[in-house]
Amino acid sequence: MKHKNKTAIVTGATRGIGKAIAIALADLNYNVVGVYEKSKNKAKQIEKQYPNIKLLKADIGSKEKIRRVINYTADKYGAIDILINNAGINLWGPIKDYSLKDWNRMLDVNLTSKFLFSKYAIPFLEKSDNGVIINISSRAGINKFVFADFIAYCVNNAGINNFTVALAKELKPKGIRVNAVIPTVTDTDRFKKAFTKEEKEEIIKAGKLGTPEEVADLVISLIKDKTKTGEILIDKRVFIKSEA
Repeated sequence: MKHKNKTAIVTGATRGIGKAIAIALADLNYNVVGVYEKSKNKAKQIEKQYPNIKLLKADIGSKEKIRRVINYTADKYGAIDILINNAGINLWGPIKDYSLKDWNRMLDVNLTSKFLFSKYAIPFLEKSDNGVIINISSRAGINKFVFADFIAYCVNNAGINNFTVALAKELKPKGIRVNAVIPTVTDTDRFKKAFTKEEKEEIIKAGKLGTPEEVADLVISLIKDKTKTGEILIDKRVFIKSEA
C-alpha cells in the first residue's frame, strides 16, 4: 500500500530527543514509524495525539526485531525515505567490574542496531528522491571528552562517528546522505540520571542545557539541506566533514 507522504523511521521515539524528532516529522506530514522498548502508555498517548505516528515495541538489540520494523514500514507505506538512529542506552561502571554481557548489550543497542537498520533500509532509501540517514551520537565518542567509568559508552559513540562518515562515502553514489548529530547536553531522562545535582546546576547556569526540540530542529534542517552528507555536527558546528 503506497502513501503520498514521505515516510520516516525513528528509534527511541517515545521520549526525549527521539520523541521530539518524531513529532517534528509528523508536523511536516511524514508518516512516522517510531520504535520504543518500554513506554507503552506513552506510545498510546503519542499515537492518539498524532495519527500519522505509528509506534512499534521492539528490542533494537535484536536483528529479527529490526527486520520486522523495516518490513512493516515498507509494507504499510511502500517506502522509507528517512532513518533516524536515535535510541541508545548507557550501562556504566569501571572496566574491571564490567560484565561481558553489558559490553555486548551496549554494542548491540548503540552501534550494531545502527548498522542493521541502515543495512536493511538502504534498498528503500535509494529509491527515495531524498534518502537520509541521521545518527544521534555523543561527544563521549571524541577523545577530548572521554571519561572514566563510561568506557563502553565512549567506544560505542566513537564507532557511531566513524560509521557515519564511512557510510556517507559508501552511499553517496546511491544518492543517500548520511550525517550525525552530537547534541549539547540536553534536558532528557538520561541527563537527569547522569549528572549530580551540582553538575546539573553548573550546566544550567552556564546556559549549556539544550532541549530535545532544538535537536529535532537541527535534524529537520539536515533532512532539508541536500548538500549535507558525511558531517558530524556538534553543538550545531561541523566537527567532522567527509571529503567524499
